Amino acid sequence: MVRKILETIKREELMRAGELVVTGVSGGADSICLLSVLLELKRQLGIRVAAVHVHHGIRGAEADGDEAFVREFCESRQVPFLAYYRDVPKLAREKKITMEEAGRQARYQCFKEAIKELSGDRLAVAHNRDDNAETVLFHLFRGSGLKGLSGMDYQAPIPSCGSGVLPVSEYGRLVRPLLDISRKEIETYLFRRGISYCQDSTNISEVYDRNRIRLNILPEARRINEEAISNIVRAAGIAKEAERWMEKEAEEWIKKEAVFGGEKIRLPGKILSEQEPILAGLILRKVLERLTGSLRDIAKRHTDQILELAGKETGRRLSLPGEIRVQNEYGMLVFSGRPAAKEALVSKEERMIHPTEEWKEEEFFGRRFRFRCFRRRPGQKIPENRYTKWFACDKIKGNLSLRGRRSGDWFQAFAGGGRQSVKSYMINEKIPADERGKIPLLAEGSHVLWIVDGRISEAYKVTEESGLVLEIKVSEA
Repeated sequence: MVRKILETIKREELMRAGELVVTGVSGGADSICLLSVLLELKRQLGIRVAAVHVHHGIRGAEADGDEAFVREFCESRQVPFLAYYRDVPKLAREKKITMEEAGRQARYQCFKEAIKELSGDRLAVAHNRDDNAETVLFHLFRGSGLKGLSGMDYQAPIPSCGSGVLPVSEYGRLVRPLLDISRKEIETYLFRRGISYCQDSTNISEVYDRNRIRLNILPEARRINEEAISNIVRAAGIAKEAERWMEKEAEEWIKKEAVFGGEKIRLPGKILSEQEPILAGLILRKVLERLTGSLRDIAKRHTDQILELAGKETGRRLSLPGEIRVQNEYGMLVFSGRPAAKEALVSKEERMIHPTEEWKEEEFFGRRFRFRCFRRRPGQKIPENRYTKWFACDKIKGNLSLRGRRSGDWFQAFAGGGRQSVKSYMINEKIPADERGKIPLLAEGSHVLWIVDGRISEAYKVTEESGLVLEIKVSEA
């Protein structure tokens, strides 16, 4: 099992040498297994490991015991440990959400705080193959589309905790090293190693939907076919491949046909209607999400209504949840959102980059980026090339990403200090509003190192004292 997990980590590039992997540990079998395996593999992977535990304020003395168990488990193995307390029942009441959702939001908020406090690079969670099957069925029963039926990813941005998705570059990535491992394999590993763990009494309560799937539906599925869980996960993998292909097709269509301007997005109704319905629906969902930052309360009936609007006369309009308005203007579908969504028309697409001594390559926004780190020789001339840039590695403290612009982006405009917002720079350079979101940025959080084709931040410039240098070359893809 440990070998299988190692293969997954390497194949999916879930973590890299030198990184601090912050591990969510509840004390249950899955998370104790994950922490134990990462400790076994940390020398081989060249990683550091820390743990974070969240007390949900639900199970009283039992939850207190779980926290004490995890604390002692970590201290005995010299693992850095953080514990957080959250009143999840109170959070559920205040936000008028379920206890499950409140617990999820509380956990990920604590995980983000832990990553920031520990300067972590990855958040590892213990979702396994059985969890993935439960998730697929849960989404299926709720009427999910292809994305929901795709199940979990090996790595993803850390989920929203109720206040919007925060930049990936600020909090690292969420990784699931156990996603190929069954619950039975986990329990066998712990038994053979003589490792104890906690039992959560809420896991056998049928108050929660997921528990009913775990306790009732999956055992029945295994009676039909003992490979039921593997088959569910395999089907999810096929759905994921189809979903990724359609995502790519939808993004290409949007790049080619959509017109971005101000706080509106325009789509040619006739051309959209000629697409396959499943692709047209995905295009509309991506446009709506880009407009407002959320797809909350948007269902298939809403995208069907938009497609119907495309065939109606000029002036007809439609109101959708989230204060979204769509109007037919001479064959163009014009989308507008709530006034507060001023920065909504920027791309959410992002590529994390992890430079090494070997040249690596990423394609982004129609460009090819090649990058590496190297040791600069004394007196070596800094290139004066618009499409080749050097940056001082010792001035880079966090994760780097290639992405589109976001609200709050800035760079250091002068050697002695002084910030300028990317927005004001683009306005001063007279870059059309509908083109600004298409310009790639190299960023560390909100601090932009390079506006590609334009300025670089003075804060990262290479000097004669710079040793290790990040070199990036950009060309057309």
